Amino acid sequence: MRSGVIAQKVGMTRIFTDGGEHVPVTVLKLANCQVVAHRAKDKNGYVALQLGAGMRKVKNVPRAERGHFAVAKVEPKRKMAEFRVDEKALIPVARKSPPTISSSASSST
Repeated sequence: MRSGVIAQKVGMTRIFTDGGEHVPVTVLKLANCQVVAHRAKDKNGYVALQLGAGMRKVKNVPRAERGHFAVAKVEPKRKMAEFRVDEKALIPVARKSPPTISSSASSST
């Protein structure tokens, strides 16, 4: 299994192949995506990564969430999501997404 990523759709564009055909692609923006927490099988019953993306002002974050982010030593995030993964695929807490991610074209058939 792979981990996920939180992204914002910016729009659509097209890429031209060597043969001159165009392929529609989606343009995504990654906004400071970081691992915030792990979900362990013994404690939660499943294995998952909790990811956060974007930035949020500290004054607008509830105290319980402030503590959650403080434990992970990351800045408060606007969007949170969990992705189930294998135990071998866990990424360390507070690790950021890579600066470059390869894109794949969407096929329109």
